[in-house]
Formats: sequence, C-alpha cells, structure tokens
Amino acid sequence: MVKLKEITDYIEQLFPKEYAEDFDNVGLLVGRSDKEVTKVLLCLDANKNVVREAAQSGAELIITHHPVIFNPIKNITDNSDEGEMLLSAIENGISIYSAHTNLDSAPMGLTDEVCSLLSLSPVSNLEGVLGRLCKVPKGTTAKSLCEKIKKEFGIKKLFSTFSADREIKTVAVCNGSGSGELCTIAKNLGADVYISGDLKHHEMCAFKISDNIDFIEMRHFDSEIIVTKLLERKLTQKFEGKLSICISEAETSPLIDTDCIL
Repeated sequence: MVKLKEITDYIEQLFPKEYAEDFDNVGLLVGRSDKEVTKVLLCLDANKNVVREAAQSGAELIITHHPVIFNPIKNITDNSDEGEMLLSAIENGISIYSAHTNLDSAPMGLTDEVCSLLSLSPVSNLEGVLGRLCKVPKGTTAKSLCEKIKKEFGIKKLFSTFSADREIKTVAVCNGSGSGELCTIAKNLGADVYISGDLKHHEMCAFKISDNIDFIEMRHFDSEIIVTKLLERKLTQKFEGKLSICISEAETSPLIDTDCIL
C-alpha cells in the first residue's frame, strides 16, 4: 500500500510542474494527499465512464493526462456531466491527479515518447519547452513516415498535404494540439514536415500551398493515448509489487470511423 503523495511526488520528479504552461492546471485536483492507494487507473481523459470503471474495479486513484478541472467552475452538481463525474469520484473516494503539459514537455515525457516511437532524433525544441525539431533516418520518405505512424499508433487513416515519394530530413512534432504560433515556428525552423493535430482550416491551407513544409495530421486522441502506456511503464518501475496499475478500458476516442457503421 502506498500513500497518494508518494505517487504524485514521483510523477512530479519525472515531469516537474515547472514544465507546465501557464494556462494549465496540473497536480492533485480531487482528493487527499495522505490517502492510501492500492490501485491506480490510467487514462487520457477522465469522464463518468472512467470514474465508474474505477469504482467498480476498486481503484482509489485516477491519473489523467488532460486535467479534469481546466476552466473555472462555479459549482459541482449533477446538472452537468463534469459535475456528475466529479461528484461520483468524491462519493466513491476516488482521487484524480492530472499531469498535462509538464508531462508533454519534460525530458523523456510524452513528446519524446512520440519521437522515439517514430525513430525521430530531437535536436531542439520548437518554442520554450514545447514540441521538438527532429532529424530522421536517411532515406525517410513521406510515405514511409506515414506508414511508420500508422503502424506504431495503430491508426488506419492519416491526412497529409504532400506527395508520397518526397524525401525528408527534418520533422517538427507537437503531439495534441499544435495550432497557432507553433505552425509558424515549425516553418521558420526549416522543418520539411510538421506532425500535429487540431489545426485550423486556414493553417492547413497554408501548409497545402507551401513549397517548403508539409503537414501530417494525427488526431489529438491518437497522438496522446500512448500516455497511458508511458505512465504504466514509469509507475511499474517504481511501485511494482506495491501498486496495481491498470489502463482504462472504458475510454475510447470521441471520433469513430463511420465506414465501420455505414
């Protein structure tokens, strides 16, 4: 049995809060730090289905990537899905901890995990501690990079702006949402390809007409759900034999392939 604070201290040792962006809300968001924990449930997003799964499986702690409390809330009632989820967690004695942009940006965090899976070698950050500019193995083409992404992330379809036989040397990576200034930075740093998600329409159009840089879209969920495996590996290294560590089976992507149901 382990104290909750032992778990959160270890996570913050690996992924210090100092790496979190100013807009973020990371740390223990629901619960008591002195609570004893025997089982942990890992997920990208906590929702009422995940909380129900935790309660049914006996997990006292949910660790999420995306914060369960992000924007200011004025009440916690059953009049909203968020309120219902938080009430359910509290009523069932379930604590919730979130590690978000600090986990993204810290060395050996989620962004570096994405790069490692794709055999990309980071050489610098895109901005501050966000994103990575990477070198790729010699002979990498747009087609081979897309095939690597699909294989390593279990993705059936990708969307991109380039021709399949184009050879590339540098890749900019920002898992999750990479819109706004990061797009411009990736271009200015001379990347051949920018891998990210959640871009706005006009940003994708700008990539389409550019002669210097192309875009590969990874859906936000697809690029970050591997955070559960990363956390599972790290927590097992530290607490094996002391904690039961499970990845949520109730969590699925909010988007489905409609070809499967048509």
